[in-house]
Amino acid sequence: MKQMLDQLLGAGKGWLNEGGDSRKAQMKGMAQGGLAAGAMALLLGNKKMRKYGGKVAAVGGAAALGGLAYKLYQDWQAQQSSPAQPTQPTQPLDTLQGNALDARAALLVRAMVAAARADGHIDGDERQKIQQYLTEQGQSDAARWIDTELARPLDPHALAREVTDMELATEVYLASLLAIEVDHFMERGYLDELARALKLDDNLKGSIERQVAQLAQPA
Repeated sequence: MKQMLDQLLGAGKGWLNEGGDSRKAQMKGMAQGGLAAGAMALLLGNKKMRKYGGKVAAVGGAAALGGLAYKLYQDWQAQQSSPAQPTQPTQPLDTLQGNALDARAALLVRAMVAAARADGHIDGDERQKIQQYLTEQGQSDAARWIDTELARPLDPHALAREVTDMELATEVYLASLLAIEVDHFMERGYLDELARALKLDDNLKGSIERQVAQLAQPA
């Protein structure tokens, strides 16, 4: 799952290097971004994928996402008059190894896939395209995993139940924002409901959203 997360976050470079909306550019962007990036391209569509590519290219890989989330959390915590100290604080993503890293990466990929389908455009035909793409690439396990995620009800509260504290909530909300282009009321509604489910402080939520908005700006 760490590899899949890195592919999703590394997708931007290959995608942005290919101009236009041609099928050739789309397929080359998929190949350069990795298999998971190809699946994300099919989830988002070409127009949104280019915007997504700009944001994730500015972040880098999974370790960079974890570092950015941790900085946003610490900056917010420093502004609190009496910061709450969790009994078992979540380790930043970039410090995890082994099974713990795999579990965290799986949670963040789930968050990104859920956000990408928040506008409701993924139907049976779109799911079939994603399955076909991954299966043709010899990735039947990834195809089954993603199809399972796409079959789940879109429930931010179920995702939030796996989040134990505000540090992890920051990572999940940041990953979700990277995978979504808030140009539809269903996407805005999903993010707001996710933030409520995560019990995300309004000031921290605003900081994360401002950071992602900056990432989306052309260099």
